Amino acid sequence: MRAADETTIKSLPTKVEEIALEIGEALSGRGIYRTSIHDATGGVMWTSDGIAPDQAEMAFVLDGLDCMALEPSRMCYERESAQGRGLVAFAARDPRGALHGTLVVDANLRSLGGRTGERLALPQFARLLHRLALRLSGAKPRIEAPLAEHEGLAVTLYVQQLLKLRSTGRTRRYEVLLRADGTDPAPQEAPRDMLDKAEEPSSGGQLDRVVLGELCNWLSVNRKQLDVDPAAFTVNLSTGALLNEPFMDFVEKALKAAHINPRQLGFEIRETQCRQHPEAVTRFVKFCERVGCQVAIDDFTFHSDVLPLLRERAVRMLKIDASLTVAALKDKVAQAQVAAISHGARVLGMHCVAKRIESPVARQWLSAIGVDFAQGFLLEGPLPITELASLRLTEPVRRA
Repeated sequence: MRAADETTIKSLPTKVEEIALEIGEALSGRGIYRTSIHDATGGVMWTSDGIAPDQAEMAFVLDGLDCMALEPSRMCYERESAQGRGLVAFAARDPRGALHGTLVVDANLRSLGGRTGERLALPQFARLLHRLALRLSGAKPRIEAPLAEHEGLAVTLYVQQLLKLRSTGRTRRYEVLLRADGTDPAPQEAPRDMLDKAEEPSSGGQLDRVVLGELCNWLSVNRKQLDVDPAAFTVNLSTGALLNEPFMDFVEKALKAAHINPRQLGFEIRETQCRQHPEAVTRFVKFCERVGCQVAIDDFTFHSDVLPLLRERAVRMLKIDASLTVAALKDKVAQAQVAAISHGARVLGMHCVAKRIESPVARQWLSAIGVDFAQGFLLEGPLPITELASLRLTEPVRRA
């Protein structure tokens, strides 16, 4: 049931481990090959062998959680594999019926006993599941990206998906956003003061290092899923990181330590940064080409100072300045600029993204002129990166 490149699970919360061991004792002698515990989003809290589940088992876990959430009376969900062996997910519900996670066993179904949907329907086992639910309600997943800290403030990575307007392959694309405890809870709000400080040359790219470190950790942990459902992520490069040459060494070491494909990681460099710091931008773009990362030019307007960068092989995406796309529905000159950028991107073999798109009319027009992606808070709101695993990185069907 597990892939060859298994990922070792980190140490787990003591309370969850205690109940896991009790459950193991209760299941002793019932033909159990392997056991795992998951929270309500599918996050792995514990496994009996310390190895993360493979893609097929995680898909089963998520299907089981969906089914048990939709059917409050359902206590288990199972799937038989071969020769009487199968996976069974037991609902970890609290005494009020709220679903907090699941206990999954890989077992000989005959030895496990009971009929489909009624496995181990014993009072003592039900009490163990109630206790497990209470433990899960206050525990944190062990293989998801934790909160990081910057300048004493907890920060969390969010992502916003770029919605496809044209067929551009299987890879889903996300922009990484930063949110901090204590800011407006609305996901549109970024920690403005923190981001402003990162723009100062003296900042040395410290915030960027925190973001990149957390992103690489998440990519490493979710490597198996990303192999099946490919995705790419872009990080906004601050001016402090751009002007800090050691930051490039940090990026290279982070990629090697996490053992991730560099093509999954990209950096967004604003057009104004390209104009104000041309030498630093050229140096960073060439670095990205060497290590295999991609570059997106953000707030792109086709300014003549930036055109030489379009010859660099690492530059793979143009994100049109939002003021142009907003004005394009009313202003012919803005329309011409957006259309020119879209056509230029196609000629160069790059992706083109329109930002701040919030209406079907705008989407239809952008799709007609060949723009590849649309990005807007009303189209696709940001969500914590840890939720991508539970959403299976699938792209929902969109109506024009």
